[in-house]
Amino acid sequence: MIRMSKAGLYILLTFVTALWTDSRWIAHANKDVLQARIELEQTTFVVKTWRGDGSHLAADRGRLTLGGRPVANALVQVDSKGRTIRTGEDGAFAFDVDRSLIAYKPVKITSVHEATMDGKPIGKDQAAAIMTAAAAISVYHPIELIKVKPSDEDANKVKVHARIRSEPGDIISFFQADKYRISGRVGDHDGNPVKDAIVWIDRDRGESFAKSTPTDKDGNYEMYYWPEDEETNLTVIVGTRRYTLPDGKVIKLPRNTSVDIRIRLPREGTVIDDKSPMLVCTTAKGASYTGLLAGLDVPPGTSYALTIPDRQGRFVLTVPKDAWDKRPRFFETRLTAFVGLDKILKAGDELPSDYLHPSDKDPRVDVIRPATAP
Repeated sequence: MIRMSKAGLYILLTFVTALWTDSRWIAHANKDVLQARIELEQTTFVVKTWRGDGSHLAADRGRLTLGGRPVANALVQVDSKGRTIRTGEDGAFAFDVDRSLIAYKPVKITSVHEATMDGKPIGKDQAAAIMTAAAAISVYHPIELIKVKPSDEDANKVKVHARIRSEPGDIISFFQADKYRISGRVGDHDGNPVKDAIVWIDRDRGESFAKSTPTDKDGNYEMYYWPEDEETNLTVIVGTRRYTLPDGKVIKLPRNTSVDIRIRLPREGTVIDDKSPMLVCTTAKGASYTGLLAGLDVPPGTSYALTIPDRQGRFVLTVPKDAWDKRPRFFETRLTAFVGLDKILKAGDELPSDYLHPSDKDPRVDVIRPATAP
C-alpha cells in the first residue's frame, strides 16, 4: 500500500486540476482555431428586372477565415452552377449577383488543395475545417403584410392579406396560363397502342411547331403549345416512317383550350385517314401555368390555401390560426404546373398549397409587418 502525506496529496490534486484545466483550455483553443467562416458583405438582394446595361447585377464581396485568420488560395463557389473564385492573401473574394431572378444561392468551398495561411500550406485538420465553411445569398421580392382577419368560414383559420413588392418600373410575371396541352393516344389500324411514336404539329414552313414526348407502352403522348387559332399540319413519326394527313388537310386548333387528339395509323401506306375513328379531336380541361407565387414555410402536412397575386402583387393566404401564430416565414417560387380545371385561372383565384413544393433553391422571406399587425 502506498502512503502519501497530506502535503503530497495536495500537490498531486493541484497538478491534476491544472492539467485538466489546461486540457480544457487547449481543446477550447483548438476549437476556436479550427472554426472556419465565410463572411459576406451582403446576403440579401431585392429582385431587379434584367437590363441590357447590366444594372441588374450587384457587386458583392466575401472573406474566408479560419480561427479569425485569412485563408488564401481556396476556391469558393457561389451557387452550384457558378464559377469558382480564388481567395486572396487576405482571404477576400469578389463576385457579381444576378438579381434578375429569385434564388437561394449557397456559397461553399470547393477546394483547399492550394490553400495557405500566413504563406504556409495548411494541414489536414485545417483543410477539413475550411471545407465546412458555408454561407448563402437570397434574391427575392419583399413581401409586406397588409392585414390579418379571422376567416368567416372557419373560426380556426385566419386570412392573411399580403403583397409582393417590386421596384418602380419592374414587372413581375405572376402565375398565369402559359401554354395548353395536346395529349392523346397513337394506335395502329386496329387500335393497339404504338410505343415510341412522336406526334408533331406545325404550320407551313415549320413555323410554331410543337413536338410530343415519345408515346408510352399504352400509346399515350403529350406536348404543350400556345394556340393561335390557325391551321396546323399533323405528323406522326415512328422510327424512320412519317405519317401525315392527306394532301390539303390540316387541323385547326381552338384558342385558349387544351386538346385531345387520338390517332390510328393506316394499315398500309403513310397517310392518316382524317375521319373518325382514325382521327378524333376533342377539347380537354386544363392548361399549363407558370409564374411567381408566394407561400408559407410551414411544417409538412400543414394545409392552407393561397390566391394568385394580382397585378399589384396582392394575394391572400387562408391559414390555420395556430400555424400563423408561430410566425412562419414566407417563401417565393416560380412554379410551372399543369392544372386540370375546366376554367382558366386568373388573379384572385384560389389554389391549394398542394400545388406548391418549395425546393432548397427557393428563397425564404421575412415578411415586413406593420407595427400594429399580429
